[in-house]
Amino acid sequence: MPDQKPSLGGIVLVPMAPNENNGSDVAPAIVVRVWSDTTVNVRIFRDNETEEWRTSAVYIDELPDEESREALGTLAPNRWTWPPRV
Repeated sequence: MPDQKPSLGGIVLVPMAPNENNGSDVAPAIVVRVWSDTTVNVRIFRDNETEEWRTSAVYIDELPDEESREALGTLAPNRWTWPPRV
């Protein structure tokens, strides 16, 4: 369970295929709908001109690496986490 609660307009991170995001395997996303403390809809901001939405994305403590995403299969993209604090 996340320490924070997602809210409309909040920024989260989602996993990406590097070939779809200028080499990066993570992208920021804005929360556009909150379903629960762990499930949200997001609009993704890729490092290119493509728009993407994800619905019912579920919170995970850490985003999976590429190998873990392959093991998760179709569930992997529908995950989100909080950006690290710096």
